[in-house]
Amino acid sequence: MSSIYDLKVYINQQQGSILEFDPKNHSYTIEVPRDCFALRLHVDYDPAYYIRITADHDAGRFQTEDLDPAMGDYLAGTEVPFYEYYDGYLLRLDKRRSALRCDLDMNISVEAGSYELGSESWQIRLIRRADTATMDLFTMDSFWDDEYNVRVPYALYVPTDYDPDKKYPVVIGLHGTGEMIEPLEAMLEKMELGTAWARDSEQGHNQCIVLIPQCIQHYDEEDNWVSLVQFIHGHSNSPFWPLPQLKAVWNLLNMLKSRYSIDDKRVYLTGMSSGGFACYVMAMDHPGAFAAIVPISCAANPERISELKGVPMWIFHSDDDPLIVPEWSLNPTLQNLSNAGVEYRLTRYPAKQVFWQSGHFAWEVCYHDKEMRDWLFAQKLS
Repeated sequence: MSSIYDLKVYINQQQGSILEFDPKNHSYTIEVPRDCFALRLHVDYDPAYYIRITADHDAGRFQTEDLDPAMGDYLAGTEVPFYEYYDGYLLRLDKRRSALRCDLDMNISVEAGSYELGSESWQIRLIRRADTATMDLFTMDSFWDDEYNVRVPYALYVPTDYDPDKKYPVVIGLHGTGEMIEPLEAMLEKMELGTAWARDSEQGHNQCIVLIPQCIQHYDEEDNWVSLVQFIHGHSNSPFWPLPQLKAVWNLLNMLKSRYSIDDKRVYLTGMSSGGFACYVMAMDHPGAFAAIVPISCAANPERISELKGVPMWIFHSDDDPLIVPEWSLNPTLQNLSNAGVEYRLTRYPAKQVFWQSGHFAWEVCYHDKEMRDWLFAQKLS
């Protein structure tokens, strides 16, 4: 009888195991999406054995090329720790920028060892393709806003078969606080905020223009799309006030409307974390402008909630979000929407389903949801 009875491998993007395990088969190959940065391994095994999981590839964080074991970065060959909360082993995949523009091809070793009974091992070859072709469809530019005296860098995708005689929907994606100090290209490299829509479009499905603006610091570290950081630091009485960078995005959109053939009845808006707060605020500040919104891991201003009436929205959040905790963000937002008679759709991920980097990163699941993307493009202003 085998030392390991079952081995399940999970990624954020789906609930079922991506590995069909047979104890007699000791070699596997699996492929994961380009924005997959961790695997959760659950092992059912004979308790007489000790389980040791290692990988032949280092893993590191996005912001730095230096590995820091104290921050959870691995050196190749070091043992993957067991996480009680997830009842499994969390194996991080390389997230450093140097790794995101090339395919990742690594081997994972799962060993079951016993001093008395001997040992067995299983090998998993893991492949993660970079999909640089989609990222390279975007051009990088910068917009100076004279009205608000701020600069807004942005990544822009226009279909390669763009026809000025056609009207194109627009998807605007607003990043979170963590992306403010990173290169503009990071919005495309480490998440599907922009690339999911462009990939569909290039395949002739939901053709559109995609705008990914970046909020950069102009004044101090409390700069953001909205006053969320100011509120956290006690320098604002609300996390919902729009800041100049967000207001400038509206002017950027209008500038693009003068350059491209844009369908005013099909302008869509999505955002994550602080960008999700901004998503709600923009929809409130510009009634009748957006055909639908997709806010993720965020909250809406309760004092203006009724201004969202008539705006189709699909809300995404994780039950175990440790940063934008549902008890003070999602739950009151849903209650306020219901009290105001505002209709909405909701996807609430159960605890432990989104595990990298934490439940806060619900967008790593959301933008892979084809039903959501098709729903968005089905919305149109009357």
